[in-house]
Amino acid sequence: MNMDDAAPTPSPATRSRPIWRRPVSRRAVLATGAAGAGAAAVAVLWKGTDLSQILNRVRDLTHDYQGALSSPRVRAAHLLRRAGFGGSAEQIDRLAAMTTADMTKSVLDYQQTLNATLDGQLPTLDLSSAKGPTAGAVQAWWLQRMVQTARPLEEKLTLFWHGLLTSGLDKAGPGQMYVQNELFRKMALANFDDLLKAVSKDPAMMIYLDTENNRRGKPNENYARELMELFTTGIGHYTEDDVRESARSFTGWTLQGGKQPRYTMRSAFNARYFDSGQKAFMGKTGNFTGDDIVEMLVPLRATAERLSGRLFSFFAYQNPEPEVVRHLADTFQQSHYNVGAVVREIFSMDAFYSAKAYRALVKSPCGIDRPDAARNRRRCQGLPGGRQRDGADGPGALLSTERSGLAGWHFVDQQLDTAQPDQLRERGGPARRGIVAGADRRAAHRHAGRRECHERHARWPACLCDRPSGRPRRPPIHGAGDAGVSTELMEMSTHV
Repeated sequence: MNMDDAAPTPSPATRSRPIWRRPVSRRAVLATGAAGAGAAAVAVLWKGTDLSQILNRVRDLTHDYQGALSSPRVRAAHLLRRAGFGGSAEQIDRLAAMTTADMTKSVLDYQQTLNATLDGQLPTLDLSSAKGPTAGAVQAWWLQRMVQTARPLEEKLTLFWHGLLTSGLDKAGPGQMYVQNELFRKMALANFDDLLKAVSKDPAMMIYLDTENNRRGKPNENYARELMELFTTGIGHYTEDDVRESARSFTGWTLQGGKQPRYTMRSAFNARYFDSGQKAFMGKTGNFTGDDIVEMLVPLRATAERLSGRLFSFFAYQNPEPEVVRHLADTFQQSHYNVGAVVREIFSMDAFYSAKAYRALVKSPCGIDRPDAARNRRRCQGLPGGRQRDGADGPGALLSTERSGLAGWHFVDQQLDTAQPDQLRERGGPARRGIVAGADRRAAHRHAGRRECHERHARWPACLCDRPSGRPRRPPIHGAGDAGVSTELMEMSTHV
């Protein structure tokens, strides 16, 4: 018996490795190739039927998700869907010729990619008028960015932060949401502590979570509570005293330069409003500011694991294994809380390219583009007759609010099923329908069910990102460019 015939016995060291680091055996690769060759032979004998369709059916019926990502093209298409909104056949070909490390570098180092074409086509938003731009103008501006950008990961991360660091048009003004959107884009891959310090002083956040009304002697606890409950450690890692003392630390900041707070685009520190007394927070005592609170929260292990788990769930699959989260949390802490380092590690992990990750998330409408930006904007602006999922029914964030004229992001069966083929296509291949639920962005912290309601919303970032499917898993359906699979099967797929 030669080496190839011998049954491989995994060593204890191999068995002890985390699942995302275990190697693929030579036997598994050979078996997959043999199965494919057998399917090809059957197809040749099956006269009168399209060869590619038969191969697709055999693959779907026999392989489930196993080995799907052994193809360089499938891996490249998978990365382009998760790190952006899909890719053309040419983009898939270019990445398929690279190593995993080079593919990751290509999508992550987007700041080296010029976006001059997009910048020249974007409309100019008037921030100088009394009320600033309209909600529709800001929404159309962002949608055009997502459709035409040469830096798709930049927009995908903006979506992530837009959902996690929650603000909404039901309280904040459109101009303020525009300023916040640009902040998320600028600091998408920055250190998390720097981003939190900036968003604490952001006009939209100050309006949405009431730090504009946070004054010495009359502290408002809304932002201080959400900072810990949703943005950093999560419930169970702080006390009510910590909430009160944190609120005192965030006093002093106010909006400046506008007649109405909702339309004010700048924030400023006013020492008269600041509580300069001693504060006791998480076992430490001092004359703390809001920045000091952030610097105490971000280094905590609970923050590292919570943010790392959310990033992995956003890009790979929901409910990651504890060892995956711990590994990413180590990366977060060792890199001095750098988000870019965590995202780079996610795109480099075997778990990201595993069977569990492949086609595991449901597409959002952001993953389906019409041929021109105007049509895409019309589809995204809430078509009548759609239905929302998971009971989400309130005013939403920048691209998912009913009060600003959007009917939420709906599962638009009727409208998209009746669309003409030339009116709807996915980047990299046709698609038949899109899924996204509207996000409830009412000020959940103001009513009795605030904690449960707001926690649910935080798990689905603005309901604009990919979401897990509630349906049973089915055989994989590949997009155009995914190992040559037919577009007919792609039209059935709602998974990325």
